[in-house]
Amino acid sequence: MNNKTIRRPKVFISYCWTSPEHEEWVLDLAIRLSEGNGIEVVLDKWDLKEGQDKYAFMESMVTSEEIDRVLIICDSGYQIKADKRTGGVGDETQIITPNVYSDTNQEKFIPIVAERDKEGNAFIPAYVKNRIYIDLSKEETFEENYETLLRNIMKAPKYKKPPLGELPLYLFEEEVNHFKTSHIIKQMRNALERNPERLKVMAIKFQDDFLESVESLLFTIEDPEDLDDEVRKGIDKSMPLKDDFIQYIEILIEADKLKAEYLIDFFEKMFAYTKPLKTGSFYPLQFDHIKFLIHETVLYTFLYLIKYDCYDIIAELLDADYNIDVPPYSGRDIDLTVFRQHLQSLENRNSRLGLQKINLQADILIERAGKHRQELVNADILLYYFLELRDTIYDWFPITFIYKENENIKFLQRLKSQRFAEKVKCLFNAKDIEEMKDSLRNFENNIKYGFRRLSNPTHYINVEEIGTKN
Repeated sequence: MNNKTIRRPKVFISYCWTSPEHEEWVLDLAIRLSEGNGIEVVLDKWDLKEGQDKYAFMESMVTSEEIDRVLIICDSGYQIKADKRTGGVGDETQIITPNVYSDTNQEKFIPIVAERDKEGNAFIPAYVKNRIYIDLSKEETFEENYETLLRNIMKAPKYKKPPLGELPLYLFEEEVNHFKTSHIIKQMRNALERNPERLKVMAIKFQDDFLESVESLLFTIEDPEDLDDEVRKGIDKSMPLKDDFIQYIEILIEADKLKAEYLIDFFEKMFAYTKPLKTGSFYPLQFDHIKFLIHETVLYTFLYLIKYDCYDIIAELLDADYNIDVPPYSGRDIDLTVFRQHLQSLENRNSRLGLQKINLQADILIERAGKHRQELVNADILLYYFLELRDTIYDWFPITFIYKENENIKFLQRLKSQRFAEKVKCLFNAKDIEEMKDSLRNFENNIKYGFRRLSNPTHYINVEEIGTKN
C-alpha cells in the first residue's frame, strides 16, 4: 500500500514519574513508537518546555481532535496518584476522567499495563478499571502485545469484521431441511484438518442424513394435472442437498478418502426413492424430482473425479454392476446408465406452459450449475463417450451438450500425452492406446437437437496425435 494514502497517527502518553527505571521504560516505548514505527508521539520530556503551563498542555493533549490515542501507562505510582488525585497525575486524571466517560467510541483512551503486583494483578486506576487494556508488563508476551498496540493505533486490526453476506431468505421458503447434511459437512471440514481418519464414519453418516432428506421430498398428489408443478417444486427444494453433496465429494477427494464403493452404495440407495416406498396409489411421474437429483449428483461426481484426476474411481463406477431391480431388465447386470432417465413430467411442463425450452431438464441443470456450467457440460459429454463404448442397458443421453460454449474439452486434448493416455485408456474400455485410437476413429453418434448436433470425440482430438508426446 502507498504510504501517502495513510494518515500518520498521533498519540499522547500519560504516565507517572514513579522511578527513573519507569521513566526510562516509558521513554523507550515512545522512541520505539516514533522512530521505529513512524507514529507521532507527544511526550512531556520532549514537548513540554520551560515556562509552559503544564495543566494547559495536558488538557490540550487530552481534548485535541488531532490526538488519535491517549496511552495511559499504568504502574503502581500512576494508580496511587490517579485514585488519590495527587500530583501531576492527579491533575491529569481530573482532565482525562470526564473525557474517558464521554468517549462515545471508547477508542481514544487505552490503558497500557506496565507493572503488576506480587499476586499478578495489574495496577489500573479506578477511572479506567473497566477498559480493555494492553499488557506490556511481561517480557514473554511484550512483542505480541506491542503489535496489538500498533494495530490499534493504526486502526489495522488483526481480525477484520467480514462484509455482510446475503440474508438466509431460504429459511422463509419451503425448502428441504438439510440441517443434518450441512452440519456433517462442517464436522468433515474440521476432521479434514484435525483427524482425517474420522472421515470414513462421517462419510457414511452424511449419506444416511442425505437420504433422510431425500425421503422428505416425496409427496402425494390427488390431481395429476398438478404433478409437474410438484415435481418442479421438489427439484427447487433439493438445491441445498446438491450443494452439500458437492462439498462432500470435494472434502473426500482432498483427504484421499473417496471410495468407489461409497458412491455405488449411495446411488443404489437413492434410486430406491424413485418408486413407491409404501403400498397405495401413485403416479409414476411423481418421482421425477428424485430422478433429477440422482442424475445431477452422478454428473457432479464425475465432474469432480475428472477435475481431480481420480481415474481409478471413474473406471470402477463405469464398469460397476448396480444392485437395482429395473423391469424389464430384472436379473441382468445394471450399469450406470440407469441413473440417467427421461423425465416426462418436465417435458409435459415445457409443453403445458409454452416455455419453448429445447430441453427443460437440461435448462434446469444449467440454471443450477452456476460457475460449474461448462465443467458440467463437459462431464456430461465425456460420460456419454465412455458409456457408449460399453454394452449398456440404456443410452447416456448428454442433454446439456446444447449449452456447450467453446470448442475445447481439456480432458480429450490431454490424450496427446502418452503417460496420460496410458492412464485413462480404461475409461475408453480399451486395453492399450492403439485400441483406444481405433475406438475413437470408429465412434459415431446420432445425437442432435434441432440444428445442434453432438460432436464426435475426434472433433476435439486428432486421433493420430494421441500418445505422441512424452
